Amino acid sequence: MGVAVPFIATLGYVWVDTFRPQEVAYVLLKQMPVSLIMGGTAIGGYFLVDRRSPPPVTLAQCLIFLMAIWVTATIIWAEVPAAAWTKWDWAFKTLVFGSFIPLVIRSRVQIEAFIQTYVFALAANIIPFGLKTAISGGGYGVNLGLSQGNSGLAEGGLLSTICLMAVPLCLFLGKHSLLMPKWKLVPLGYLGIAGLAVITAIGTYERSALVGIVVLGGYMFIRSRRKVLFGTLAVCVAAGMIYATSGAWNKRISSISEFQTENSALTRLLVWQWTFNYSLSHPLGGGFEAYRVGTIVLPPDASNPGGLIVNGRAYHSCYFEVLGEQGFPGLAIFLIAVGSSFLSLLKLARRAKRDPELIWIADLSDALQAGIAVFMTCGAFVGIAFQPMIWFFVALSISARAYMKRIERAALVTSPSSWRLGRGTAPAALPGASPDPGPLPAGRAGVPNWRHRALTPGANGQPR
Repeated sequence: MGVAVPFIATLGYVWVDTFRPQEVAYVLLKQMPVSLIMGGTAIGGYFLVDRRSPPPVTLAQCLIFLMAIWVTATIIWAEVPAAAWTKWDWAFKTLVFGSFIPLVIRSRVQIEAFIQTYVFALAANIIPFGLKTAISGGGYGVNLGLSQGNSGLAEGGLLSTICLMAVPLCLFLGKHSLLMPKWKLVPLGYLGIAGLAVITAIGTYERSALVGIVVLGGYMFIRSRRKVLFGTLAVCVAAGMIYATSGAWNKRISSISEFQTENSALTRLLVWQWTFNYSLSHPLGGGFEAYRVGTIVLPPDASNPGGLIVNGRAYHSCYFEVLGEQGFPGLAIFLIAVGSSFLSLLKLARRAKRDPELIWIADLSDALQAGIAVFMTCGAFVGIAFQPMIWFFVALSISARAYMKRIERAALVTSPSSWRLGRGTAPAALPGASPDPGPLPAGRAGVPNWRHRALTPGANGQPR
């Protein structure tokens, strides 16, 4: 199906890149580059059989592609070339595909299908991890999901961040889904996944998860249209967390305020200091995995009276990760790409709220904003700058803005002087406009509802 319809292959790439079936398979898939196959099929199929109604080129899309070029250039002067090529192999594909997604994710149904696929792929880890944590408690470094080891979704910092970023997406799907059956239990199912995602984040015992929960709750409260109800639920959730969490969890979280003596937190501060000093002498960065040449000195303590020299400690921050590996140019590209997407989503939400038929775009914008806010705060303590989720969120923001622009452009094509989007009844036809390209299931309400109002003449005969 993906060969004929690149949109389907794109969903396939999202699934295999998130769920990673080759890690839970026995023999066959372990020997196959499934992500490369899906990604190549999607990109090749687009240029061969699709290429219709591409979105306007945006700053964020150009910056994602520019970042892919820049990370490739830094390989030339990489401090650790062999390790740099290993990370480049997956980071480059993530960036290229992030810039490609808006080309094929264009309609409302396609945007929702993308989010559905991503959430369901994550749920394979969220559901078992969350249930096990609810029954018996979690633990730092404990693998309770499908993935094992200390990388990908098996790494607690990454897993907790992704779980919290998925919460607003689950709530959006429960409210606005067109693809799922209109059963009363469907919204409860999404609410259950969101709840298990929060429990999973808590069960990782990651201190960054607590920061992310506070930011997610605060941001969703600010953007909520039912603040009293949301505030009541947030208080109940917080009370449940305090009551249910174990002494081990409370002890680990309390160490946030003891950063000067707590070994892990102090190590991060020293690594960040080394990275900043390194970037001053290497402003273009040291290439991927440059932290391997770093050296820090821990102060004396009871177990090490003479202090301790530590080599090659990871950055533990997406900002210092980009700064150390890609230098100041890479950090500027990263911050502008994510920051401009966040600001554009704020504007998009305000524009979409003017029309009740487009409230789903406003809610999607709020969900993406909340996810980006969680990433930018949790990411300050976890080195996840080149993981796919933030680039997926940026790509979805581009697709949502392009969808909105098609609607506004089509409204102008109808009659620039007599119609405006927002109120009234639907015009019969929109000649020459293609507001919602892409396959839509028969009988679904995926096509935008065009609304307008005739402008009344003013005293001078001109439209008001």
